[in-house]
Amino acid sequence: FGLGHLSLADCAALGPRTLFSVSQLSNLRTSFIPRYQYPPLIMPLAPITVALDWTPNTNHSGFYVALSQGLYEAAGLAVSLRTPAEAGSAGLSPNAHKSEGLSASKQVAEGSATFGVCVQESVISYATTAKWQHVPLVAVAALCQGNMTTISVLGSSGLTRPKDLEGRKYASFGARWEDAVVRGLVTADGGDGDKLACPPLLRKNDDQPTTGSLVTGSVISTHLSKGLADAAWIFPHWEGVFAARAGQPLTHFHFEDYGVPHGYKPLLIASKITAESAEARAFLKATAEGYKIAANDPAAAANALCSSGHPSLSDEAFVLASASSIRDSYLDPTGKWGRIDTKRWGAFVDFMDQAGMLVDRDGKEIGRENVKDEELFTNAALPE
Repeated sequence: FGLGHLSLADCAALGPRTLFSVSQLSNLRTSFIPRYQYPPLIMPLAPITVALDWTPNTNHSGFYVALSQGLYEAAGLAVSLRTPAEAGSAGLSPNAHKSEGLSASKQVAEGSATFGVCVQESVISYATTAKWQHVPLVAVAALCQGNMTTISVLGSSGLTRPKDLEGRKYASFGARWEDAVVRGLVTADGGDGDKLACPPLLRKNDDQPTTGSLVTGSVISTHLSKGLADAAWIFPHWEGVFAARAGQPLTHFHFEDYGVPHGYKPLLIASKITAESAEARAFLKATAEGYKIAANDPAAAANALCSSGHPSLSDEAFVLASASSIRDSYLDPTGKWGRIDTKRWGAFVDFMDQAGMLVDRDGKEIGRENVKDEELFTNAALPE
């Protein structure tokens, strides 16, 4: 007979000489052991901090889409996006002007951010600066396919091409090779780049110049419209769209149109240790999905950005116009996001070398052979 239905009292009543089979004894033993139900194991989300290069804009749409649609959380990641001003307010850079904060590349180098948004020149700069060579930075993805920036002037200025900037003023952010690249553009168009003045940007509501990487507000309104400069380096799909909607169209000088192969702007970077880690793979896979959604649905991208609550994103129609303007730049012809092309990367470094820009901070020649492209970027952590 079976024992699974008997109580302890029933079994005791059978007497000490009752014979049981092995299977019956097993039934008896397990019938009276309470079964404890363990709660499901919940793994904590891995924290990821992304240092942005500026206020939230459509260069960053994929991050905000992935965040708002739960793609990061589904990948086991707790992602936070930090602007330069927020880094400054958090005390990460006590010597920086509060509106400028700490550059994304430096946050990654110092370990206060997991990933950072910057430009190709920043990666090369860290690799060729002795102080930072012990913490090499690696580009792990191109946010957009190519260079999303232009040198721009007011449409009303009468300036129609880079060589017209001879004897004019360019509003400089003060980055390491910035002025040399802009002068190189003027020279490439047949002008004399040495005759272009590059005064530093002024802080908003401040008469003191700054060489920081961020100025509050658009450089179009703070410098070009006020006659403080004739040209500025901008993102035309953001500042250009904004200016056009405000009735102030700009003329854009695209680097490639004048023989300057200007690599990638913007890029996503990480430390060499993080660049090909499981954490990087999970983050980049979710981010790639975010950018694919932004490419296919600009309204979703604009909504994700505006939902962040940043005060610079109050004009939803403008954000949507920008999202529509940039959507075709997120993915490569095969529909993939993030891929960095070896030839495109190398062509810009070659241009820097040929133009005599590859010098260290003391003016000493670096040598093209000492800038090893294969060590400065990787596609290994990107999804197939």
